[in-house]
Amino acid sequence: MRFVLITGISSGIGLFLAHLLTKEGFFVIGTLRYDKVPDPELLKQTNFAAITMDLHEDVSIEAGVEQLKSILRENPLYALINNAGYAVPGPLTHLPIAHLKAQFQVNVFGSIRLIQLILPFLKSDNTEARILNISSISGLFASPFLGAYAGSKFALEGLSDSLRRELTLFGIKVILIEPGPIKTLIWQKNLRVEEDFKLSPYALYLTKATKTILETERNALPVESLKDPILAALNSKNPKNRYLIHKNKILFLLLAKFLPSKWVDFLVRRNLTSKNSKIRPV
Repeated sequence: MRFVLITGISSGIGLFLAHLLTKEGFFVIGTLRYDKVPDPELLKQTNFAAITMDLHEDVSIEAGVEQLKSILRENPLYALINNAGYAVPGPLTHLPIAHLKAQFQVNVFGSIRLIQLILPFLKSDNTEARILNISSISGLFASPFLGAYAGSKFALEGLSDSLRRELTLFGIKVILIEPGPIKTLIWQKNLRVEEDFKLSPYALYLTKATKTILETERNALPVESLKDPILAALNSKNPKNRYLIHKNKILFLLLAKFLPSKWVDFLVRRNLTSKNSKIRPV
């Protein structure tokens, strides 16, 4: 039995992965915040357990790891999937610094603290052990008005590269999963963002944000598109360092990696200032 810890399984990608991996024969240990309860179907599975953990609080992370220890007993942890996270939208010049700190606490610091605490469970003569960090295409391309989220994902990308090169000394693999827009509720939680910044000079450019979020979600990939990359990352003896999940991988990589940044800035500005401007939510 291979034990996998997945953070943030109350909804979205985390919930999908919990269902997927229990069906694939893994023993899934999923984390939930204090105010969440596991999906009833998961509770019916004999190879599933839930623990309480809130990445906002180091004390909660430490308490959650103690629960994890009691579930594992003497068994090693095969994999950690760092999925929990959220997005804080808004122009960086007007975003409350407390919101920015909270964004990094959950998406970056909490995830790294968890890795530090569970490392002993991964190192137990388990040369196939691995860590999957759920990043985003926002960790490769920073859209306007998503600076906090993009910054957290850029940080996660850099930290994962360093971590991968450090943990290779112990045979532990570190893998980045980089999804584009996926049909989840993460962005609907930030609808009407323009109301929060209606007195800012960016108000005019944020008025179409809600419409754009809804349009992007309608055209997003189904969450099932993560199945093959996740299973490859977990099962392959030699997994890729990165799995980019996007409808138009080549076009996206051209935009994010190869076009001169001044050209990209021009295209972004033109979109923002045109009557048909679109603000990409991811």
